[in-house]
Amino acid sequence: IFTRILKSFSLPVANVQVSTQSQNYSLSVISTWIVAMMGNGSSCLQYLRDLFTAIKSFYHPSNTGDFQQDLVSFLSKLSQAFVDRVHLERKPDRIWHFNPPQNYRITETDITDFVNCVKECVFISIFNKAHLEEAAKACQCLSQLRPELIVPPLVELLFSSINSITEPHRFTSIITCLAGMTRQIVRQTPEFSQGQTYVLPLLMAVLPGIDSNDFKKTAVTFQFLNAILMLVTCVDCSSAVNTRNDLTEIEKEVCLSTGKFEDFISEFLNRTFQMIDTLSTEMSDAVMLTHEANSEDQEAGQELTSMISGIVQQCSDKIFHMIREKITNFLAASSFSPKISKLLNGLVRSIIKGRPEETLKYLLPQTCERIEKIINQSDSSVLTDHKGDTELTWCLTLFSELVRARGDTLLIYKPMILSVFHQCIHIIHKESYEAVANAAKNLLKSLSYVYPTEYRLTTENIEEPFTDFLPIRAWGQHVEFDKLQVKFHVPNEDEVDFACEFVETFIYPELELLNEKCSKMSNDERLRSLTIIRFIAIGCFRMVPRIDSKEVLNL
Repeated sequence: IFTRILKSFSLPVANVQVSTQSQNYSLSVISTWIVAMMGNGSSCLQYLRDLFTAIKSFYHPSNTGDFQQDLVSFLSKLSQAFVDRVHLERKPDRIWHFNPPQNYRITETDITDFVNCVKECVFISIFNKAHLEEAAKACQCLSQLRPELIVPPLVELLFSSINSITEPHRFTSIITCLAGMTRQIVRQTPEFSQGQTYVLPLLMAVLPGIDSNDFKKTAVTFQFLNAILMLVTCVDCSSAVNTRNDLTEIEKEVCLSTGKFEDFISEFLNRTFQMIDTLSTEMSDAVMLTHEANSEDQEAGQELTSMISGIVQQCSDKIFHMIREKITNFLAASSFSPKISKLLNGLVRSIIKGRPEETLKYLLPQTCERIEKIINQSDSSVLTDHKGDTELTWCLTLFSELVRARGDTLLIYKPMILSVFHQCIHIIHKESYEAVANAAKNLLKSLSYVYPTEYRLTTENIEEPFTDFLPIRAWGQHVEFDKLQVKFHVPNEDEVDFACEFVETFIYPELELLNEKCSKMSNDERLRSLTIIRFIAIGCFRMVPRIDSKEVLNL
């Protein structure tokens, strides 16, 4: 069996290229077959070791060829098949049509032997840039089986690759693999509890990956940080060492290390701000015009939004105040190019999503004042200027993100919000009126939609003292579906009234304008009006009865 499997890979021997087998075996079938033969004293694992000994050198990235795709895919599918078998055999409500006899099931020793058998080839494969995704999947599966055998070696590889000048791609490859096993790193289990000691060192170590000259590297770094920060609470638990007497030595070490959370977040924000400043230059904007760069920019923006949202919703009040102050000061004191608005919007959207009341208090009035000041100083000439005003465009973009806040928190700012729309609804500059249209859509969605308002890891109180609840013990823990306590925003009467008033105030004048002066309007004016109408309609459609409803039929 294993001889046929080896031949099916069509591996080259010396300088001779072996011809492709006329009968190729499905890798999924091969993997399932091999895993099914394991257990009950079978010699299958020994044959598998011999197979990997024979093909190990072909996994090296320098041995390029069509055969490598099958070899790396074989690792991924084999690891997944083994995880599936372990899961099905140990799941309380097995879905198999029969119960495997106890003596035929995979033992703990079998699991350890399998991981040791496969891991060396997997570690070599993660540096194969062409097939990194499959290698990362194999790493993830093996870490689910034996995290103590997979996580420490990869972490050591990461630390050694950070300052590597000759092979910078090693950092990207390792961080991609670690992003898939963050739950195994942060979660406490009887078998592997020291993973939590890596959390803060890892967070600090990957910060150099935020590089304005390499968006791929930045996006991968953001992805890893996001994966970890979704699973941990950013709280300084160091005081728990003095208030609790039930801590293990590892828990004491982890609690003391959490005192670095504030330093990490501060340094992370500083590096992000520095990257945004660099990208806001004209030269950087010119480089970012390519489709690939724009795609990576968007990916980085999405990861940044998700990451800071995770931090804000699961951090202590002290850390949030620091985050809010740094972001508020950064946004309020600067003006930016619209080409990097995705990254900036990510900063605003994340803190608005986490704690809307305090964020609006410090950002919305100042933003509205800046908009009003710009329009007044220009004697309204900016409304008809096709070139637009860079600072005004940025302020309107920022305003459109701020009105994404939870609907009930926007009510006290109603006069201020309506004033901005009255002043800016007729701006003819394309990027500016698109920002106004987005603001209208976001405002109506915030007021009239039903949506979740919290995405926290735990509903427990994460502030000091830690006598009743220790946050690090909740890191990475799963939650039962029937125990989820989801909180939703449900529009109240005042929010619905505000939404209706907004629609009546701004959509009908635009419709009348098109009916009366459509032929006399310029193309730019017509496009502006249609854009405003379209985005208002999108925002309020949830409140409009269905076309076949009684309300519409009785009109």
